[in-house]
Amino acid sequence: MNAQIPIKPSRRISLSVSEAHSHGPLGYLEMGNPAGETVLFVHGFGADLLTWQFCLVPLASRYRLIALDLPGHGRSTPDVGAADLTFMAHWLDEALDVLDIDKAHVIGHSMGAKIALGFAASHAARVKSLSLISPAGLGGEFHHETLDAFLNQGDADALARYLLGPKGQSLGPSLTASLSNAAADPARSEALRALLGNAKIYGLALSPEGFDWSRVACPVQILWGDHDRLIPIPEAHRLPPSAPLLLIEGAGHLPHMEAPAAVIAHLKDFLP
Repeated sequence: MNAQIPIKPSRRISLSVSEAHSHGPLGYLEMGNPAGETVLFVHGFGADLLTWQFCLVPLASRYRLIALDLPGHGRSTPDVGAADLTFMAHWLDEALDVLDIDKAHVIGHSMGAKIALGFAASHAARVKSLSLISPAGLGGEFHHETLDAFLNQGDADALARYLLGPKGQSLGPSLTASLSNAAADPARSEALRALLGNAKIYGLALSPEGFDWSRVACPVQILWGDHDRLIPIPEAHRLPPSAPLLLIEGAGHLPHMEAPAAVIAHLKDFLP
């Protein structure tokens, strides 16, 4: 009897678009070990799946890695439905079915972290763990006026400077270009406006005053840049007592891009 040949992990990134989702195109990235546990990456407002590019290769040998373009972003559908957490959680549930993912370790950033947390609360059986990076809805006052100015005035450079901390200043030009592209298409710009509008209306929906942490059965860790100006670091009472708050030194709102080595180290310590 021949021994089974082990599946070799791939460091090659596969970019695809599926038309199987009921709300329209689903853009996604896949790489890594197809026999490993699935790690799902969910980006933030105005970004796309490539925001995770610095975090993928170091995890590829052990895990099957999937990064999605959320509705209104990247190559996914511009349809954001009611642009609320309920729609996004249902959209994500169907996306996992389309990509043949039973359950996953979910890593989310900003708006994507808020969606991931809402998804873990409503679809607990599908989430093995949560890593929340600068999560919207849990921090201090959300400075939405900065994003308003970007959508209304198109000053991507000003937003890029605002998002980045001391360690991320070299990313300014590439981030400016990415933000400009995100808002260039009228349909996607309208989707971003709808999502931002609901972020302001429902910005506290996941605060301790309105969120029952007992609904989340999986392990949780929270990472935050210590120079985040968009969503300031929260007071301890706003976070679940069992979830560590890990500060990323020198990073602003994008620690997975500004200080990826520190973020990867925390992910490796946390993931099985």
